[in-house]
Amino acid sequence: MNSPSLSPIRLIAAAVAAACAAFAAQAEEFSWQLSGATRHAENGNFDSDSWALDATYYMKPIADGAGPFALASFLNPTTHVSAAASRSPSAQPTAYTLGGAYVLPGERWYVGGNCASSLTRSDPKGYGVQAGRYLGANTTLELRLDRFEQKSSLACPIQQLCVGAPIEIDATTDSVGLEVLHVRRFRSLTYSLQGSVSERDSDIEVRPPSLLFPSGDGQSTRQYSVAAELFPTDRLGVRVGYTRPDGDFDVDSYDVAATWFFKPRVAVQFGLSRTSIGDAPPGLGDYDSAGVRFIGRLGN
Repeated sequence: MNSPSLSPIRLIAAAVAAACAAFAAQAEEFSWQLSGATRHAENGNFDSDSWALDATYYMKPIADGAGPFALASFLNPTTHVSAAASRSPSAQPTAYTLGGAYVLPGERWYVGGNCASSLTRSDPKGYGVQAGRYLGANTTLELRLDRFEQKSSLACPIQQLCVGAPIEIDATTDSVGLEVLHVRRFRSLTYSLQGSVSERDSDIEVRPPSLLFPSGDGQSTRQYSVAAELFPTDRLGVRVGYTRPDGDFDVDSYDVAATWFFKPRVAVQFGLSRTSIGDAPPGLGDYDSAGVRFIGRLGN
């Protein structure tokens, strides 16, 4: 079992401590949100740990008294910028992400983008843009376009089937997604409903051409997701989600999470998830993970 890096844990603790200091000042608005998370995953005899840190700055301070604390940025749309760092088993080098969104005057339309890179030899890069509209005060419709690029190099195992060595492989994955989020209040209970559909296409280019590693288009996949979150109080939220790809893939993903603002500016979130693969070998069909995330908010 791998252990998360000590440095990210220290940063998480520092973020929470700073948020607690901000709470002591009893400010009514916040401009910064900091968070740190760790997650442990298991699949058969394999287990791994990952971590993530992020910071978001809101150009216009956000008041958190209009509804559940977790929905403050959704209920008060404003231009923001963000930065994040993360590390996971599927991407051993640390990945860095910069992003943001600009809310147009009138707070009805918003546009944004992000870029990510791990600054390694394989040079994986990601880009994304999104545009959304508020359909009333409590509903958004958002369109996303994303691209991920990665280069790799390997020696040909059978020289007679390759022309030259090493083999250079450029893989590109494009995805498009549409998401709707609706927040509603029923008597004293607030809840949110979320649904999305996305489609992903991949392309592989091999240089020089190889019979073992042919170039071409990968399989197109479509994925559907739904989620609901209940807020019994403004401080507490409980979420359940489900994701499934379209077609012949027998894969189901479930997740549950609870977010508790034990102080108006400080929260902890616990989450569990399971991905079940119907056609996987015995003992490898379930992928389970558990994580904890700390959230802190700061005023000006």
